[in-house]
Amino acid sequence: MTEYVVPEHLAGAIVTVDLDAIVSNYQLLRDSAKGAITAAVVKADAYGLGMARVAPALAAAGCEVFFVAHVSEGIQLRELLPDTEIHILNGLLSGAEAAYGDHRLIPVLGSLNEVDRWIAQCGDTPLACDIHIDTGMLRLGLPADELNELAADPARLQCLDVQLVMSHFASADVENTNQSARQLMAFRASREKLPMGRTNLANSAGIFLGAEYRGDVVRPGIALYGCNPTPWTENPMRPVITLSAQILQVRHVAPGETVSYGATHAVDKPSKIATVATGYADGYLRSLSDTGYGFISGIRVPVLGRVTMDMIMLDVSEIAEDKCRPGMWVELIGSHVTVDDVAAAAGTIGHEIMTSIGARYHRRYIGGEN
Repeated sequence: MTEYVVPEHLAGAIVTVDLDAIVSNYQLLRDSAKGAITAAVVKADAYGLGMARVAPALAAAGCEVFFVAHVSEGIQLRELLPDTEIHILNGLLSGAEAAYGDHRLIPVLGSLNEVDRWIAQCGDTPLACDIHIDTGMLRLGLPADELNELAADPARLQCLDVQLVMSHFASADVENTNQSARQLMAFRASREKLPMGRTNLANSAGIFLGAEYRGDVVRPGIALYGCNPTPWTENPMRPVITLSAQILQVRHVAPGETVSYGATHAVDKPSKIATVATGYADGYLRSLSDTGYGFISGIRVPVLGRVTMDMIMLDVSEIAEDKCRPGMWVELIGSHVTVDDVAAAAGTIGHEIMTSIGARYHRRYIGGEN
C-alpha cells in the first residue's frame, strides 16, 4: 500500500514549505562558518518538512555532507542522493550492522561496544566511521574511561577508518552560560588523544559561538528550517514554512457559555467563535490550549479552551463577517506568527513544533526545482 498524500482540495490545513528559503539559510550558515565544511541535518524527515524534497534542494545548492539520526533514515536518503556522504548520529544499531556497509552509511560510534561491533563488521577492510566523545551532554558518546581505553589501543584504532571526531554542545542556544566553553576545553583535551580524522562540533547555535567552536565540519539543523539559533538576538534566518487552517464553522455565543472539553474556558462577553480544522492529531499541541493564537486579516485571534484532536476554537469577535466564514483560512504560522512564537506559546521549542507537523496537512512546496 502506497503512502496516501492528502491532496490540496481535500485538506483542512496546508503547510507551505519554501525550498528557496531553506537553501538561503544553508548559504547564510555556510558563509557564517567560513573555513569549515557546512553539512546539513535532515533527520526526522527534514524536521517534519519532507526529506525527499529538502535534501535534493540542499544537494543542488552544494551541500555534500548530511546527517540523519537513524540507519533507516540513512537508507532513505541514500536512495535520494546516491553519491553524498551520510552520517548516522544515533550510532550503530544492534543487529543492523551490515546495512551501514551495504548502503555506504557512516555510523557515529559512541561506545566501545559499538567500536568493537563495527570492527567485527569491517573484517579485514576498515570502513568509514565517526567517533563521538561525550563532553557534557551525557546522552551518547564515549565517556572518559572508554576514550582513554580506545586511545591506548592502537590495534583497535588501526581497524577504524575515522572520518570525524565529534561532540555535541548541550547549551549553545542558551545565553550567558559557560558550559559550551567547558565542553570545548574537554573536546580539545580528548582530541589530543584521538588526533585522526576531521573535527565536528557546532550545531546551529554553535556556529554563532565563534570559529573556535566550529571544528572542521559544522552540522546545522533547526536553523536551516527558519528557527532562531540564538534566541536572545534577532533571528538571522529566513522563515521557511506557513501553516493555514480552514474555518469549519462560526457561531455566536453568550456570556457564561463554555468552550471545548472540560468546560475550562467560560466566555465573559458576547463573542463569536470559529472552529478551525487542526488539532493535536495534526501537531497543533494540546499545550496551546488557551495560549495559542492565529491571525485573520492581520488581527490576532486567540485559542479558546482546550485544543482537541481535530479542531481548535478561536475567538474571532473582532473579525468582520465577510473575513470569517466557513471555507476561509486562518494563519497559524506565517508572517504574523513564527514557529518560535508558537513554540513560546506552547512552552516548548521550535524543533518540537516542526517535527510534530502531521500527515493530514497538505504539503505545498515552492521554490527549488518546482
